[in-house]
Amino acid sequence: MNKKILVTEPYLPNKQTFNQCLESIYQNKWLTNNGPLYQEFTTELKKLFKSEHLLLVSNGTLALQVAYKLKNLTNKKVITTPFTFAATTTALAWENIEFEFCDIDKHTWNLCPNKTEDRLKQGAIDAIVPVNIFGMPCDMEAFDFLSRKYGVPVIYDSAHAPFSTYKERSIFEFGDIHCVSLHATKLLHSVEGGVITFKYKEDFERAKKLINFGQDDNGIVNEPGINAKLSEFHAAMGLCVSKEIEELINIRKKLIALYKQNLEDFFLFQHASYDNTVTPMYFPIKCESKKQLLNIKSKLAANNIYARHYFDPSNLKFLSSLSIPSTCNKIASSVLCLPLSSQLSNVQVNTICKIIKES
Repeated sequence: MNKKILVTEPYLPNKQTFNQCLESIYQNKWLTNNGPLYQEFTTELKKLFKSEHLLLVSNGTLALQVAYKLKNLTNKKVITTPFTFAATTTALAWENIEFEFCDIDKHTWNLCPNKTEDRLKQGAIDAIVPVNIFGMPCDMEAFDFLSRKYGVPVIYDSAHAPFSTYKERSIFEFGDIHCVSLHATKLLHSVEGGVITFKYKEDFERAKKLINFGQDDNGIVNEPGINAKLSEFHAAMGLCVSKEIEELINIRKKLIALYKQNLEDFFLFQHASYDNTVTPMYFPIKCESKKQLLNIKSKLAANNIYARHYFDPSNLKFLSSLSIPSTCNKIASSVLCLPLSSQLSNVQVNTICKIIKES
């Protein structure tokens, strides 16, 4: 293979459609602050995500920070997972929130509800922050139960999971808040961007002020906020991609099915005991060891194919004082994400699998 194949490739929508959106921006001269494309994109996402209380923001990390601020977690303590992208925990640290790691489930690779309850029984925990890693939904009924039993909110990092379902229901029906990334690497993107969904209308109304410096509709600031608004240009890209999302999802589902057909006798895949659908954002495989992972990664790279070793907690040097639980250590050292994008071909997937099986 001569063409470089990366673990993911941003999708660019039809240029003519995008230019039409840009032309409307030039005509309106409305660049940000709840413009018409922002409003249209918001309406589109409410339908796609099946969520009534939804805010677009400028990126997924700010979505997390606003959610943490909304639940007044500064100088408090939360439980979260060590197996996640850095933003889950860096956003906590940025907001001066203390956090502890609980171990993950060996099948879903998500935060384990049983381990979480073991820690909740000891007290002094103010929130739970699970992650729907690689689009796999957590055991959401279990976390809703813990939320009610111990009186703590559940804030989901759903960066990978906007189209995932749990027992035939949208993931956004569970928990208190979900934060989604619309970064360029994501299936649905706005170049940079994020989404926050809310269970409670009062949280939604307060968050609308928080993302606009804390101002209400009259410009009165009753509490300090931040500028987390999404611009019209970013909304234009997101809106155009959203119009093609069904086709993009179907393409990726077929590629994942082809990967599994090729590799199911060689590797373990992420799975859950409960009914679910997973957003086709990534294709992770579990290797037998880190040695095997590195060997496969090297052989692919020699053919100009670049897989990624996600997510190694040892890369988070600022967390050196926190111990990484045992199951997470095993999973994190052996999970490799293979290339997946809407531009990938069946021929390329078959070639990738051939190289892996020969490694």
